[in-house]
Amino acid sequence: MLATLKGNVVDYIFDGLDDEVLAKPCLIADGRAHSYGDLLEHIDRAGDILRSLGARPGDRIMLCMRDGLDFPAFFFGAIKEGIIPVPLNTYLTTKDYIYYLNDSGSRVLLVEADIFETMLPAIGELRNNPAIMTVRGRIDGYSCLDDRRADPTEPRGTFNCAPDDTAFWLYSSGSTGSPKGVVHTHQHMFSACELFGLPMQGICQDDVILCPPKMFFAYGLGNQVYFPLKAKATTVCTSAPIKPESVWREWITHRPTVFMGVPTLFSGMIAYAEEHLSAAEIAEACSRTRFCVSGGEVLPPTLLNRWRTLTGLDILDGVGTTEMTHMFIVNRPGAVVPGSCGKPVPGFEAVLLGEDGKPVSQGEIGSLFAKGPTAALEYWNKPEKTAETMRDGGVFTGDKYYQDTEGNLFYVGRGDDMLRIGAIWVSPTEIENIITEHSVVQECAIVGAPNADGLVRPAAYVVLRKTGEGVCASAALAEEIKDYVKSKLPRFKCPARFEFVPDLPKTATGKIQRFRLRELSSKIEAA
Repeated sequence: MLATLKGNVVDYIFDGLDDEVLAKPCLIADGRAHSYGDLLEHIDRAGDILRSLGARPGDRIMLCMRDGLDFPAFFFGAIKEGIIPVPLNTYLTTKDYIYYLNDSGSRVLLVEADIFETMLPAIGELRNNPAIMTVRGRIDGYSCLDDRRADPTEPRGTFNCAPDDTAFWLYSSGSTGSPKGVVHTHQHMFSACELFGLPMQGICQDDVILCPPKMFFAYGLGNQVYFPLKAKATTVCTSAPIKPESVWREWITHRPTVFMGVPTLFSGMIAYAEEHLSAAEIAEACSRTRFCVSGGEVLPPTLLNRWRTLTGLDILDGVGTTEMTHMFIVNRPGAVVPGSCGKPVPGFEAVLLGEDGKPVSQGEIGSLFAKGPTAALEYWNKPEKTAETMRDGGVFTGDKYYQDTEGNLFYVGRGDDMLRIGAIWVSPTEIENIITEHSVVQECAIVGAPNADGLVRPAAYVVLRKTGEGVCASAALAEEIKDYVKSKLPRFKCPARFEFVPDLPKTATGKIQRFRLRELSSKIEAA
């Protein structure tokens, strides 16, 4: 049975640091190694800085910071002081930043200088008058972290907390609409480490972790920050945007033992490697890698098979949500089931419910209710949405699944993504998996679009692979792909329309924004 955390989660994460561990790298950021000792010093200095900016226990502080040593230093520096860090996506618009700052009521904002420059014209819209400190650059009239990096600091004790006290917030990604502040406790981080991060992924002190998804994202926060720090492992990261070429460069240089990505990244890395890397280079890069992990979106079986062929490595696809802190369903090493998200992690329950709120029979599609010790407390200032989504120690995810006889769960789409065609429910994922089997298709997304009679039919948005063979979007190619789908699926599941696009709209965490594709479909129909 899972124990209850005692005290502040910072003490748990950094427990047992001997001289050997203090001297080893905890982070290799943009090519520069930082030891565990360096990080602890930066954590204490971050706490000093936050207090000097007026932050006190229980206050929120917003971290609009790119990946690097500053992020974990201020994240844990805040928690150590009883202050609540709120990591923020660094790829947003000015309007978004103002919304997050006002919604959270943050007392302090730590922000990259170039991002803050874009916010300046709207600074008067901030309601809480937060203290602002820029990172990696100076803006006239505002304090700068670079001027405080050499401040003397002394180790301090951690702020005394109860397990159920708020430790940090994460904002939902906005893949389904307006972002919401998700409130997490010290116990949630502890439970995520004890149930998933360490036992299921087997992260240990000898590991080198490469996880390009950013630290502000729940998936990246666990895999880059608190899982490897608890295990005393080393994480490789970069402040730059995620690009397949740079990820391969890091992989070749550092030869990670575990890699975590999202389906979009795996797809891009395959395309880049097929064009630019030799089989020997790939084999050498992957020579120490035990396995890869995928999250954020469902992993198509075709993509898994292409990755296996390219690298010889398995991808453990899994399910996690911001509301559940991290992953709670995952495939197991050596027992990957293509197309499946795996089985519930021990300590969690995954119940599929019908429209009557009762569990469905095995093999039937139901809505996922996830239950476990990492479930969020609430959506900040959204009591109606909280009551609708969170209850009885669990979360209604809004996702549809079915379960096979072995207990493996298969994702079929979000409740609002499912298509009702001729009185039959159709999974967009099923159609997407078939389309991506075609040799010229890189990725695709299916949404429902009304035809001339107002009846909803599948519409396919397709990104083509760069094969170097002159494959071009055309009506003939659309018919070829359509015929392929018809050979695999009932005709009513075949998309009525194919649109070739250079890329799919996605959140910064790699999730497809299907609502934007539905908006695009409406415009196409109107035209």
